[in-house]
Amino acid sequence: MARAVIIGGTGKVGSYLVPSLVRAGHTVTVVTRGTTQPAVAADEWGDVRAVTLDRADPGFEVAVRDLGPEIVVDMICFTDADLRRLIGALDGHVGHFLVTGSVWMHGPAGVVPYAEDECRRPFGEYGIQKDLMDRTIAAAWHDRGFPGTAVHPGHIVCPGDIPVGPQGCKSLDSFRTLRAGEPLWLPNGGMECLHHVHAADVAGVFQAAISAGEPAFGEGFHAVAPRAVTLRGYAEEVAGWYGRTADLRFEPFDAFKARIGPKLAAQTLDHIAHSPNASMAKAEAVLGFVPRHTTYQAIRECLASFGL
Repeated sequence: MARAVIIGGTGKVGSYLVPSLVRAGHTVTVVTRGTTQPAVAADEWGDVRAVTLDRADPGFEVAVRDLGPEIVVDMICFTDADLRRLIGALDGHVGHFLVTGSVWMHGPAGVVPYAEDECRRPFGEYGIQKDLMDRTIAAAWHDRGFPGTAVHPGHIVCPGDIPVGPQGCKSLDSFRTLRAGEPLWLPNGGMECLHHVHAADVAGVFQAAISAGEPAFGEGFHAVAPRAVTLRGYAEEVAGWYGRTADLRFEPFDAFKARIGPKLAAQTLDHIAHSPNASMAKAEAVLGFVPRHTTYQAIRECLASFGL
């Protein structure tokens, strides 16, 4: 098995990936800033080496290389410039490099569900950077044989972390409203999409790509639940969990914004403007990976951690 270095390995996805890699026989080092504990506890953390490094520090990329990894997984790269610096330091020194992208590399959908190479019209700095990162991974393999892979999650769901709810924002209020049988207001007609994914399934795509090796080089893969959901359908499903029939009300976005406040409304607008609906066909065909959790299974597990 290989020596693996996970940058940002104590987050939602890393907390599933790191123990899984240990169980698979890899020697794992986690690079962190030393400020967080794993989001999910597991006995395997006792076999993990922790190294404190900060991406903002000079020489970060060389310090990662000097750990002697055969596999590097970067969970917390957000700009193409940072990605290029790390690739430059690791080129010729690793057998496989993997980075977290985002389904935000897609813009407005023309077809749904879209494949990784479709609807690539990103907007907003985050989505634009994730699109550039995916393209850099592809070019580095095709131009000089750098063995990189990008994994593109949807809305990550993890117990203990508030999920994106039926109103399109990270708040437990909509779940409590539906549980109480009270009216829930949704923006527009409630037909925009959300595409969640359990953190364990994102970790599963990473591990499947590591196991696949060269077929994953230069490629990007979605990491989402088998199907996206609409705001309306999501709300109706949640109400049913509590023995309720959803009492849904609809209003234009500006009125909805005034109702829930600007902070949450900004999240909602970002989510419904993207309205993600991504295909997992490529991950299944190339990596043999099929998600183990539906959207609703992931959400119910998460809500249970909040007593809902």
